[in-house]
Amino acid sequence: MTPEEHDRVARVGRAVRIARRQAGLSARTLATRAGISQAFLSQVERGLNVPSLATLYKIADALECSPSHFLDAAPEGDVLVVRAERRVAQAVTGAPATPTTWMAQGNGAIGEVYQYVIAPEDDVSGWFRRSDDLVVVITDGCLEVRMRDRESVVLEEGDCLFAVAGTEMQWEHRGVERARVVLCVGAPREPS
Repeated sequence: MTPEEHDRVARVGRAVRIARRQAGLSARTLATRAGISQAFLSQVERGLNVPSLATLYKIADALECSPSHFLDAAPEGDVLVVRAERRVAQAVTGAPATPTTWMAQGNGAIGEVYQYVIAPEDDVSGWFRRSDDLVVVITDGCLEVRMRDRESVVLEEGDCLFAVAGTEMQWEHRGVERARVVLCVGAPREPS
């Protein structure tokens, strides 16, 4: 791990610890709610271990926040540029054949951007849902998107799928080439 990567991992760990303390939760309680071990959570909070994206979602759900809450704050302004070295790489699942995604926090209507490169053998089949609207854009390859209580759809290069908050979905790679996917998640809505 490069010094820059180590710094990013440490910042994510500190953000998890701060969020846990602000929520008034012990490490044991958060670990239980997230379905992870207390020892692993301790390693994450101390910057010694990098959680997979699936685990980061579990921690965020247990803290009732978004995974982007653990990233560096977005600068103020109308235009935001996030350089590649400022994005945070996360494994999608804990499985051996899993793609890595890059996360960046936004500053407006889009709260988070994820970039996936999915090989045919990668496992991305876990069900997930977001509490904010999202857009799935296929920039290369082919992906089948299954949604609970809806017909699945196959997306190919250039296709977009828009989904409202709470839509539960799962992905499956289709074809023999790598699929490149960009997932844009809406920023949390202000309470009315």
